[in-house]
Amino acid sequence: MRYEANVISKNIARKQKIKKVCIVLLYIILIPIILFSLFLIILELGNSGEIPSFLNMEMYTVISDSMEPRLSKNDIIIVKKGYPNDKFKVGNIITYKRKDGEIITHRIKEIISSNLQNAYITQGDNNETPDEDVVTYEMIIGKVIYTMPNFGNILKLLKNKVFFTLCIIVLVLIILYDRKQKKKKIQRKLIREKYEKKSDFYF
Repeated sequence: MRYEANVISKNIARKQKIKKVCIVLLYIILIPIILFSLFLIILELGNSGEIPSFLNMEMYTVISDSMEPRLSKNDIIIVKKGYPNDKFKVGNIITYKRKDGEIITHRIKEIISSNLQNAYITQGDNNETPDEDVVTYEMIIGKVIYTMPNFGNILKLLKNKVFFTLCIIVLVLIILYDRKQKKKKIQRKLIREKYEKKSDFYF
C-alpha cells in the first residue's frame, strides 16, 4: 500500500510539474504577442502615416505583384536607410517615395550620372516597362536587405482587434486557473500538515 501511495504521489507531482511548465510557456508566448499586438493597434489608430524605424531600418508590407517572383504580396521587407548615393548599384532593390507620396519597391535597372549626383531608372521584376519617374537620391528611403515571406499575414492577424481580445481572454483564463491551482496546493499543504500533527499527537 505504501508503494502504491508513493507511485500515486509521484504521478500527481509529475502532472503538476507538466501543468506548471505549460502555464509558463503560455505566459511566454501570449504576453509578447499581446504587447506587440497592442503596439500595432495603437500605431494604426494613431494613423500618423509614419512607419516605426529601428536602428535606421524600416519595415514595409509588399502590396503588389510587381516584384514577383522575388517579392510577393504580404511579404515583409526590411529597408536599411542611410546609404550614400554612390553605394547603390544596378540590381539593388530599393524603396523610394514618389512625389504623390506612393511608396514603391523596385529594382535598379540603370544609373544616370548628372551634376555629380546619381539618379536611377527602376523597374519591377514582373513589369514589362521601367517606372515613369526617374528616382533621385532624395526620393530613396533605403535598400532592401531582408525579406520575410508571407509575414504580412501574421501582422494583419496581430493587428486584428478580435484576435487581440481573444488573446486577452485566454490570458485572463490562464491567470485564474493558475491562481486556482495555487490555492488548491496551499489547501492540500494545510490539510497534510494538520494530518501530520494529528498523527504525531496520537503517536
